[in-house]
Amino acid sequence: MKKSFLTLALLCATITTSVAQDITPSKNKFGAILSTNIFGFNDDFNKVDVGGGFFYSRKIANRLSIYAEIDGSWRNYGDVAISPGLSGEFTTGNLAVYIGPMFDIGKSMNLSTGLMQNYLFNPELNTATGTKDVSSEVTNFTSMFFDFRHHFGNKFSLGTRYEWGLNSMFKSIDRKVSTISFTAIIHFGGNRNQEKSKQ
Repeated sequence: MKKSFLTLALLCATITTSVAQDITPSKNKFGAILSTNIFGFNDDFNKVDVGGGFFYSRKIANRLSIYAEIDGSWRNYGDVAISPGLSGEFTTGNLAVYIGPMFDIGKSMNLSTGLMQNYLFNPELNTATGTKDVSSEVTNFTSMFFDFRHHFGNKFSLGTRYEWGLNSMFKSIDRKVSTISFTAIIHFGGNRNQEKSKQ
C-alpha cells in the first residue's frame, strides 16, 4: 500500500510541475468530473455508484493531448466468491488514476484510451451472517479504459467510459472487472475555441 501512495504522490507532483511551467494557457485543460458507475455486467447490472475527481490534459500536437485523471468512488461488486466457503456482497473504497492519449475527433468531441491503476481500501464482505474485513484477500488492480465525451460550449461536457480489468481483482480467483461510467465534466481552465482556432 505504501508503494501505491508513493506512486500516486509522484504522479501528482509531475502533473503539478507541468501545470506550473510557463506554457501557453490554451494548451492546457483542467477541471472536475462527476461519474455514475454501473458494475457487475455478468450478474449484477443494477449496481450503481457515484464517484468524482479531477482531470488535466496537455495538448502536444494538432489533435492529440495527454490526459490524466484522479477519481475516487465507493464501489459495490455484487455477489462474489472470495474463497471457498466465503462469499457475499463485496464493497470497497476505490481511488483510480488514469493516464493516456486523448484525440480530437471532431469540433466538439474527444476520444481517449489508456491505463488506469485502481487502489482499493477499506474492503468489506457482507455475508449472510455479518461483515468481514477481507483486506488480505483483495489486491489493487490495473484496467484499460476507453472514454468518449461531447463538449457543450467551453465549460461543460458529457461522456461515457468503459473500463476492462487486465488482471485479477482477487488473489484466489481469476475475476475480470468490467465497468461503464456516465460522466459530467466541468472545465475550470483552458479555452477550447482558442485551441480550435490555432489548428
